[in-house]
Amino acid sequence: MLSVPHLIIIFLVALVVLGPEKLPEVARVLGKIMADFRKVSTDFRTTLEDEMREIDRHLREKERLAKEAAAAAAAAPALPALPESTSAESPAAAPPAVISEPEDSEKAAAAPTDLEPAPSPDPASAAPPAQSPDANPVETHPNGH
Repeated sequence: MLSVPHLIIIFLVALVVLGPEKLPEVARVLGKIMADFRKVSTDFRTTLEDEMREIDRHLREKERLAKEAAAAAAAAPALPALPESTSAESPAAAPPAVISEPEDSEKAAAAPTDLEPAPSPDPASAAPPAQSPDANPVETHPNGH
């Protein structure tokens, strides 16, 4: 680093070499060059920092997606293993199972539903409707605690 006496000596040498007319002009040009250098170095640093932030953001996004995929894989139920077939046909070639619905509308209407209780013959002897498990979340211990 240059000290104050060194700078004074450099200034005096420049004054002698360039003369008093050219010295202010050279100082202006030197000042513009220094300002341009600072501007370019600041732009370079800003661009570099922006790129580093963008790379970090991409890495965090990949990690987040990997964690979500791992969580989804852990949450998905495992498919049961298919038993090995002894026949020559592959399981994929087997026809799909068909679930038939009742064709008689009277049978469907007569079938009890889970949504409504069966009517009791005597309202006085009717038992109170069962509450769903969610209706009373407080469970009691057999000892009463």
